Amino acid sequence: MAVIPRSPESKFDSDIREINESGIERVLQDVETAYLSDSFWDAGLIQCLTTAGSRAPALHVFWAAHGKCNDKGILSRNISVKEMIEHLGDIHHIFPRQYLKENGFSQSQYNQVANCVYVQQEINIKFGKRSPADYIGQIREQCQSRKLAFGGIDTLSDFVANLGANCIPGTIYQMTLEDYEVFLGVRRALMAQKIKRYYQNL
Repeated sequence: MAVIPRSPESKFDSDIREINESGIERVLQDVETAYLSDSFWDAGLIQCLTTAGSRAPALHVFWAAHGKCNDKGILSRNISVKEMIEHLGDIHHIFPRQYLKENGFSQSQYNQVANCVYVQQEINIKFGKRSPADYIGQIREQCQSRKLAFGGIDTLSDFVANLGANCIPGTIYQMTLEDYEVFLGVRRALMAQKIKRYYQNL
């Protein structure tokens, strides 16, 4: 006799029954123990971020974490990620798409979610297809000269804080094509930690 798989409705019913019998706090604690161990935060979640899929649930939780923290978009002084999401702002490739494409990287490589940030359109346009070492290096210079070329950030401390809020390694201005995979790995780990802090503070 064939085994008929449980339908989503029967699983929903069993979850409701378990909550009624044990209480929501106990059920949630059991779920956290089973699924949200250190190995999930340190490895499983990072694996979930190893994707080029813009609909990846982990990526949307990352955007939610930005909203909760009221983080500003990359190199923005006043415009938050939340506002950009609400108004369909630009998503920028930190290592620009065309820059990677012209150097032999595939779509699945340059569209990795760890390569994406929200950015104001006028800033995004100025980035063009320049390497991070180029445009990030120029931003560091503007923090010393106070002559704005990108966005409104004009102090090194604000620049470093903005990179940190957007989970971008502070050494990004030194990175070349050869560092791209390393960059993705470091940023995924930073994104996972931001998601973890967000969840723990709910």
